[in-house]
Amino acid sequence: MLQPEEQIALAAKLLKVTIEVVQENCGFIGLNKALYYCNSVKGGDALMVGQDGTVLFADSSVGYNKHLYEFQQGRRTPLEAFA
Repeated sequence: MLQPEEQIALAAKLLKVTIEVVQENCGFIGLNKALYYCNSVKGGDALMVGQDGTVLFADSSVGYNKHLYEFQQGRRTPLEAFA
C-alpha cells in the first residue's frame, strides 16, 4: 500500500510535473483513499492513483463523477501508457 506522499510522487512522475504541482492540485477521495489530481485548464488532465499504485488517467472531456465511477468499477490505465 502506497502512502500519500508516494501516491503524489507517482502522479508527478507519470504526468511529468513537479511534486509541488501535484500537491497544489490534488485531494484524497474518502473511502478508497485514492489521490485525485486535476489540471483544471481546458484540455487539462486528471489522474486517480490508488493506494495499490494503479492509476486511471482522464482528459478534460471526462468529468469527475464519470472518472470516479470508472475508477471504482476497476478501470485502469496501464503504467506503460505514460512512457
